[in-house]
Amino acid sequence: MAVTVVYIDRVAALNLAVDYLLLLTTATLAGTTLRRLRFLLCAALGAAYAVGVFLWPWLAHPLCKVGAGTVMALLAFRREPRPWRLTALFWLLSGGLAGLLLALGLLAGSPQGIVQRIYYADISWPVLLGTAAGFYGLLHLVFRQAARHEGGELMEIEVVVAGRRCRLRALRDNGNSLRDPVRGQPVLVAETAALAALWPREAVAILETEAPPEEKMARLHAAGVTIPFVLLPFRAIGTAGGLLLACRSDYIRIGRRTVAHTLVALTDTQVGAGGYQALWGGQGKGGRHDVVAAHCTVDPTAGQAG
Repeated sequence: MAVTVVYIDRVAALNLAVDYLLLLTTATLAGTTLRRLRFLLCAALGAAYAVGVFLWPWLAHPLCKVGAGTVMALLAFRREPRPWRLTALFWLLSGGLAGLLLALGLLAGSPQGIVQRIYYADISWPVLLGTAAGFYGLLHLVFRQAARHEGGELMEIEVVVAGRRCRLRALRDNGNSLRDPVRGQPVLVAETAALAALWPREAVAILETEAPPEEKMARLHAAGVTIPFVLLPFRAIGTAGGLLLACRSDYIRIGRRTVAHTLVALTDTQVGAGGYQALWGGQGKGGRHDVVAAHCTVDPTAGQAG
């Protein structure tokens, strides 16, 4: 009778790496902040569960498997606006990777079976880890190429307002000519939900309601919110124009480049198909690595968005 030997340390290491890559892939495709340390800690929880399955067989029950994966994903994305949606994407990617590994095992003719109510295929750990890394790399490459096809580059931007900060993914949009009417700087246009970490609790409830910008601004003032919001006029192709609620940041950081006192405009409309949460019409990551001071000039095209 053949005996299957399972090395617990190898199980832990492989599950740690694969879970981390899956969380990273989910965040990349969804355009959310890459919280690498949090993802690593949550992947460690997933690895601990995988080890626990071999110590306590009842953990291999399908409900336990689904529960463990769901809890891991929710903990990883709990600070994001739509954690359940990201969790669903995580499960979709997990299924895709599992199917890919199953296909590789069948093509290679590897021995397969059931160990502790877990499907098992004898695939070497370098192949398994390499497949997971390749899965992430391929999706990341396709995602980047799609963004370039739209005419811009993706970048991570840190926004700081009144000492509070958040990170989001932005698309550098060459067609976005929206400018600060006072300083002439480009304006960062971001989804309201993506900036929730910047506001006090009473402001979040007001900003997430469906109401005209001027009504939101009046309600913020009545609630005693001290962050100075302003109304920013804009015009877009095919529209008669309108107003965006905006506030002046302490600064935004793009890579090593810092832009002081950038105006951040809020929009309730999704600006990207899940891949990014903001539009930026200024320089990208390849710009100068110095602190850009605010220029007190008025751009004649201020208030226009192409």
